[in-house]
Amino acid sequence: MMFEGKTILVTGATGLIGYNLVCRLLREGVSKVYATGRSLNKLECTFETFKDAVALHLIVYDAAQSLPEEIKDVDYIFHAAGPMERDIVLNKPVDVILPNIIGTINCLEFLKKQESETGKKGRIVIFSSVTVYNNPTSEDFVVTENDTNYAISLDAPTACYSESKRMAEVIAKSYVKQYNIDAVIARFSTVYGPTKNIPNTAFYEFIKKSILGQDIIINNSTIPRRDNIFIDDAIEGLIVVAQCGVIGESYNISSNGELGNFAAIDEIAQVVAAVANTGSKVKHNEMKVTKRGGLKLDSNKLKELGWKCETSLEKGIIKTITPVSGIK
Repeated sequence: MMFEGKTILVTGATGLIGYNLVCRLLREGVSKVYATGRSLNKLECTFETFKDAVALHLIVYDAAQSLPEEIKDVDYIFHAAGPMERDIVLNKPVDVILPNIIGTINCLEFLKKQESETGKKGRIVIFSSVTVYNNPTSEDFVVTENDTNYAISLDAPTACYSESKRMAEVIAKSYVKQYNIDAVIARFSTVYGPTKNIPNTAFYEFIKKSILGQDIIINNSTIPRRDNIFIDDAIEGLIVVAQCGVIGESYNISSNGELGNFAAIDEIAQVVAAVANTGSKVKHNEMKVTKRGGLKLDSNKLKELGWKCETSLEKGIIKTITPVSGIK
């Protein structure tokens, strides 16, 4: 096991990816996991199952601040902190930018100082996003890690998220070049799956409604397909990037649309309703619904490191709903 005996810091540990990553690390036999979040109560509730785990250290930490002094001798940092819910992105853009940019700098400076003072060289995995890409066409568009020359308008409502993710990558690569910091970048497509703290997104709203037998209402008239990936596959990809990724390189962690994972929100809703089997139906408020071109993230670079997508959209949704509803 690659993390056995290692000390690992996970910022944003109460989020979907952070939570599942910490659970995986604790099962790997790590020496110590610093799991950080802005609320001690939320941390304790999130990791209540592991409350007696000697390796788990819950630390209150705002990623816009310097790292607490109690965090020491880190082998790996997984910088997962930062909100992604649409309401926050649209209404609290500074709250999005600070952890993505200042938080990234703080983690990189920590590793720089640690190596200077102790000689220990840690590795950081920067969490980036499908939003660093943009589809310049009206058709489905496949992007590799090199296709970052298409960006959204700086006046777009979601620019605070996509542009701060792009800048976090630039900052990390700059620290690699100037200070030889060991940093790699994980670019996630749309990740879904079970988690302790349910994000305020359409996907989880579909699940809530379907479990209750309520109809799912789709208000959009133009809907793009997206590259979805189940959390277990995303975590495996993240582990591979941490272990085998080349310093300074970016890796798409994505399904590339395989196993039915290239789907629009209304198509996802149809699968959710079918899996829940509670009589919930998907209804469109708009008379005419058209599919807009979607983005697929080419995952061949990650596959060359030994990873592959294992989970179909239907199976992933079953695994997401089952812990909540008891569906077998």
